[in-house]
Amino acid sequence: MTDDMKLVILAKRLGAAAAERLDVGATARTVVAELRRQPAPRRRWIEVHWMRVAAAVVVLLGGGLIVRQTVTVPDVNEHPNHLVADDLGDLSTDQLKDVLDRFDEIVGSTTPLLDSSSDLRELNDEQLRNVLRSLEG
Repeated sequence: MTDDMKLVILAKRLGAAAAERLDVGATARTVVAELRRQPAPRRRWIEVHWMRVAAAVVVLLGGGLIVRQTVTVPDVNEHPNHLVADDLGDLSTDQLKDVLDRFDEIVGSTTPLLDSSSDLRELNDEQLRNVLRSLEG
């Protein structure tokens, strides 16, 4: 007989002897009485914290979706608005000075409100609004 077989036989004898000495009913009654007298501690605060974390995640995701729907991002393929700066960016310094010197004439030629002798500072609020609307195209 090998040593492993001897150990198995010895373990079976020890288990049988321990089982004969053990009163299962009395042990179960003792454990149940102890549990009734002193219940196991519950971790309620973890449940509360997880509920708060879940609520915060829902609020953040919902807020992000609302912001995403309300804020419109211009499409990259969309043609951007034409700005005057685009036209003026290619001009030299001398050309820009010439445009500034002739600004009253340029504005005057596109709007019927201005004649060649008028200055923008002399216009009232309504006339300025009309000039700006006419320049918007």
